[in-house]
Amino acid sequence: MLVYVMANKPDTKYLIKQRNVWYFRMRIPPKYRHAFNGATEYKRTTGEEHLDKAIEVRDILLLKQRYVFKQIDTGKKASIPDMAQKHLRELQEFRQAKLDPDATEDSIEGAKELEMLKQDEILDEADKLFNLDSNLIDSGRPLDSIKKIDKTGNAIKFISEALGNTFNSYVDDYCNYKKGNGSSEKKIKEFRQTINLFSKGVLVNNLNKRSVKQWARNLVLKDGQQPNSVRTKVQMLKNYLIYLTDDLEVSWANIPNPFHLQRDDLPKISKANKDRQAWTMEEMKLVYQADTVQVKNKPELKDLMVLGMIYGCRVEELCQLTVGNIVYEENLRCIFIDKSKTDLWHKFGQRYLPVVDCLNTIVDRLIEGKKADDFIINTHTTKTKSSRSDQIGWSFNSHKEGLGFPRPKLRNFNNKEKQIVKDFHSYRKTVNTNLQMLGLKETERNSICGWSVAFSNKQMAETAYLDNKMAYPLIDRKSHLEQWINKFTFSF
Repeated sequence: MLVYVMANKPDTKYLIKQRNVWYFRMRIPPKYRHAFNGATEYKRTTGEEHLDKAIEVRDILLLKQRYVFKQIDTGKKASIPDMAQKHLRELQEFRQAKLDPDATEDSIEGAKELEMLKQDEILDEADKLFNLDSNLIDSGRPLDSIKKIDKTGNAIKFISEALGNTFNSYVDDYCNYKKGNGSSEKKIKEFRQTINLFSKGVLVNNLNKRSVKQWARNLVLKDGQQPNSVRTKVQMLKNYLIYLTDDLEVSWANIPNPFHLQRDDLPKISKANKDRQAWTMEEMKLVYQADTVQVKNKPELKDLMVLGMIYGCRVEELCQLTVGNIVYEENLRCIFIDKSKTDLWHKFGQRYLPVVDCLNTIVDRLIEGKKADDFIINTHTTKTKSSRSDQIGWSFNSHKEGLGFPRPKLRNFNNKEKQIVKDFHSYRKTVNTNLQMLGLKETERNSICGWSVAFSNKQMAETAYLDNKMAYPLIDRKSHLEQWINKFTFSF
C-alpha cells in the first residue's frame, strides 16, 4: 500500500517571485492610504533568491508596516532622536552590505532595494512629524519641504543623512569603485579628503554653480591653496557626481553638473606681494637632511636641492637638464643651462656652470646608463617641454612646510601687503648673497645665476656678454663656486 506524505506547504503569504528574487507585497487598507499618497499596494524586494531567507525579511517588513499602521491609528509621533537611532542603524547595515567584497550582484541589488525601502519609511515618518508637502516629495525635493518647518535644523540634518542626501553619503562606494579601476591608495585618499571637504561647506539642496564657485574661491582666498590645485579638486567632484548619476542613480545628483570653473572664476594671485628671503646655513642643512615622506617617495628631491643650493638655478632650469647638457668647455666639466626663463638678447640666461669637485660623483650617478636626450632628474611627470617641475616642486613645498616653513597666503592683486617667503626660488637669493660676500661683481653673479641685465639694443647686449665671458673665465667661476661650497656646514 502506498502512503502519500503531504509536505508542509511553504508560507509564501505576502511574497511573490519575480526574476528569481522574492518580493514583499501587501495590500494597504483604505483608511491608511492617505499616508501612502493614495497607493493601494506596498511592494518592495527582499533581495533574496531563497525562500527561507525571503521569509525572514518578509517578517521584518510586515512588522514595520504594522507599526506604521499603528502609529497612524494612535496618532503617535516618534521623536527625531528615536527615529534617527533606529533608521540610521538599519541603513548602515544595508549600505555596508552593498560594499561587501563577497556580495553577489543579486545581493547588492537587494541591499539597494532595502535601502530605498528604509528611505521611504523615513519619509513616511517625517511626513507624520512635519506634514510635508507631497508635491515636493513627489518631485524628489523632500528637504525643501522640511526646511520650511524645521527651524532648528536637527530634522533636516537627520533626514539628509538617512536619505543619502549628504554629498559624502556615497564616498565609500566611490572609493571602492576607483580602487577597482586601478586608482592608487594615495589618489583614493585625495578623493575622499576632497569629497568630505566639500560636503562640510555645501549642502546638496544648495548645490549649484554659484555655491561651487564660492567654495572654490574660499579655498584660494581663505585657505591659501593654489588655483591649479583647486581646479583639480573641482574636477574630482565633477567625476564623483557623474558616478552618482550614472552608476548609483542617486536622485538628487541628477542635476546639471555644477562643477565647472571658468578662467576668471578663481581670483588671480599677485606675485609681487612675495618677499623671498635667503635661506640660512642651518635652515638649508635642516631642509636637506630631513627624511620626510616626500623625500622617501621622491629621493630625487635631494639631488634637486643640492644643485639649487650650489648654483642658484631655477627649479625648471634644473628639471629640463638632459645628459646632453653635461659638457666640456674650456677643458672643464660643466652643466650647460640652455633652457632659461630669461628671455634675452644677450644670452645671459644660457650659461656654463663648472661642476664643483663634490658634485662629480652625483653627476656620474645621474647620467649613468642614460641616453643624451634623457632627463637627469626624474620629476615624476610625462611632460617633456614646459613645466616639468610642477610635481616635484609641489613635493618640495610639502617637504619644507612639514618642517615648519609655512606656505604663503595667496592674495588678490589689490592686496599689496608683502609676505615673507622661503621656497626653492630662495636658493637663488642665497647664492647671490653669498657670492656677493665673496667679492663677486654683479656681472659675475649674473653669469652664474642667469639674471638678466638691461641693454638698449641687441648689439650692446651681445658685446657685453662676450666681454663678460672673456673677463670671467670658467676656471674662475669654478674657484668662486668652490669657495661658496667651503662655507657649507654639512656634506652631500
